[in-house]
Amino acid sequence: MYKINYKAVALAFILQVLAGGIWYASTPFKLLGRPVWEDVSAQPSIGVMLLFVFSCFACLFFTAWILARVKGMSGSERFFLVIGMWLFVALPNHFFVSLHLDLNDVDVWYQLSYGVVNSVIAAIILPLWRPSRSIFKN
Repeated sequence: MYKINYKAVALAFILQVLAGGIWYASTPFKLLGRPVWEDVSAQPSIGVMLLFVFSCFACLFFTAWILARVKGMSGSERFFLVIGMWLFVALPNHFFVSLHLDLNDVDVWYQLSYGVVNSVIAAIILPLWRPSRSIFKN
C-alpha cells in the first residue's frame, strides 16, 4: 500500500499559502498596471483566494501522490524529481501561456518566482519527511 505523509502535506500546504500571501502582499512593482498596495478595494475576492488555496492543495497533493508511488529512490533523488516536475512540466506550460496572453517580462518573472518557491517548499518537505518518521523527534 502506498503511503502519503499527510503531516508533511499539511505543513508544506501551510507554508505555501503563507508564502503566497507574502508574495502577493509584497509586490514592489506594478503588476498588470497597478501597484498592489495602491487600492485595497482591488484586492482579490474570496472566490479568487479560495481558488488559489485549492490550486495549491491540489498541486501539492498530486506531488505527494506521485512521490508515494515512486519506489527505490533516495530523498535527494525525490527532491530532484519534484524540482524536475516543475522544470519540465510547469515552466514550459507557463512560458507558452505567457506568450499567448502577451505578458511582459516583469509579469512573467513575478509569476514564476512564486512557482519556484512552491516547488522548493514541496521538494524540501515531502521527499525528506517519510510517513513513519517524525521531524519533531529529539
